[in-house]
Amino acid sequence: MGNPLYGSNKWDDKVSKKVGDSAAADGGIFNFEDNPVVGDHGGVDTASCVHMYDDGLKLIVQNIGTQTAGTAAGPVATSAGMNYSYDAADDEGIQWCLADPNAKGYWKGPQIQKYKVGAAAFYAKLTFTITDVSDTDDCAFGLRKVEAFQAAIDDYDEMACLNVISGDVKSETVINNASTVATDLTAPSSGDWIDGAVHSLKVKVAADGAVTYEYDNTAPTGAVAYSFDVGEVVTPFFYLKHAAASTAGVILHSFEHGRQ
Repeated sequence: MGNPLYGSNKWDDKVSKKVGDSAAADGGIFNFEDNPVVGDHGGVDTASCVHMYDDGLKLIVQNIGTQTAGTAAGPVATSAGMNYSYDAADDEGIQWCLADPNAKGYWKGPQIQKYKVGAAAFYAKLTFTITDVSDTDDCAFGLRKVEAFQAAIDDYDEMACLNVISGDVKSETVINNASTVATDLTAPSSGDWIDGAVHSLKVKVAADGAVTYEYDNTAPTGAVAYSFDVGEVVTPFFYLKHAAASTAGVILHSFEHGRQ
C-alpha cells in the first residue's frame, strides 16, 4: 500500500530522494546541494567521522593531520557545492570513502558503497573546482581497496586514481602493495588544471578489472595499463593534502558512481 499524503504519494517521492538519483539502480548522482550532518572529529589526526547528506550520500571522512575545531575544519557550503579544504595547513588535509572495512555495508542499490571486481563493470566520477592548484601535494580521486584508511595515499594495497598535483593531472596506481606507478597524462583540449577551473575526473573498471580514465569526459593519453585483481573489493575515494599553509579551495560540485 502506498503512503497517502493529501491524496498522493508525496512521502514515497520524498523517501526516494533520500537515497540518491532514482535513475540509477546502483549508485547515483549526488550534487552537494546542502550542508551535511557531520560527526565530531575533535581536531585529532587520523580521527574519522561520518558526513550524511539528505540526498542519501554518506561519506566516511578522516583527518590527515590535526584540524582546528570549528567551521574551518569541516565542509563549507558555497553556491557551487561543498568546500572540503578544511583548515588548509601545510601537509594536512582530509580523505573520504564510501565503505567502512569493518561493516557489512551495501552491495547494491542507490546506497551501494563497494564493488567487487569481476562481477560487473563500474565507475566513479567527481566534478570539482580547485581555486589554487599550487596548494595541492595530492588532490586525488578514484577507486581503492576497501581497507583501513592509510595516512599516505601510496600505502593503499590496491588503487587506481587521477591525481592533480600543482595543476598536473597524473594517473596513479598500486597493485598488491607494490610501489605507486605515477604517470603524467596528456590532457584533452581543456588542458592542465588552472586556478579556479572546474573539471571532472572519472575512473572506469571493466568487468575483467581493466581500468581506464576520463578527464572532462575524454580519455587522456599516456596512462599505463592497469587492472585490479579479479575478486578485489573496492570503493570510491578522495584524498586531499595541502602543499602550503593556504586554502586550495577544493569545492565538490557533483559525485557519481554506479554500474556501467
